[in-house]
Amino acid sequence: MPRIGGGGGGGPIVPPQGPGAKPTQGTQQSSKSEFASKIQQAGQQGTDAARAQQAKQAKASQLTTKATEIAKRLQNGALTQKEAVQEFVGLVIEERFPKFKKRKKRKKGDADRESSGEHQLEEAVTELIDSDPALAQRLQTQFKKLAAKG
Repeated sequence: MPRIGGGGGGGPIVPPQGPGAKPTQGTQQSSKSEFASKIQQAGQQGTDAARAQQAKQAKASQLTTKATEIAKRLQNGALTQKEAVQEFVGLVIEERFPKFKKRKKRKKGDADRESSGEHQLEEAVTELIDSDPALAQRLQTQFKKLAAKG
C-alpha cells in the first residue's frame, strides 16, 4: 500500500537534473580555486608547524649546551653548587619566559638587576632547590652526567 504524499522517509533531496541543470563554467572555476586555496593553506600550516618544531628543538639544544657548560664549570670548581643551580634556573627562566628576560636587559647596572623580579625569582627557586636535599642531589647528579657527556 503506497504512502500518502508520494512515498518516502528521510532520504536525500536531489535537485531536479534536466538538460539545463548543469553547473556553469563559473561555478566549476570557483570550486576549483577554492579547493586550490584550501590545499595551499594546508601546506602552509604544515610548513609553519614544521618551523615551530625546529625552533623548539633548537631552543632545547641551546639549553642543553648551556647546561653542559655550567656542569663543566661546576666540575672544574669554577662554580659552587649554589651558583650552578642559580645559573641553571636563570637559563630556564630565560627560555620559558623570554619577555621577562628582555625587560631585565633594558635595565642598567647590577643594582637594578638585584632588585629585579627575575633575580628575586632566581633566588627563590635556588633556595627552594637547596632546601630540598633530594631535589638538590638529583640536580647535582644531572650536572655530573652532563659534564661527563660533554
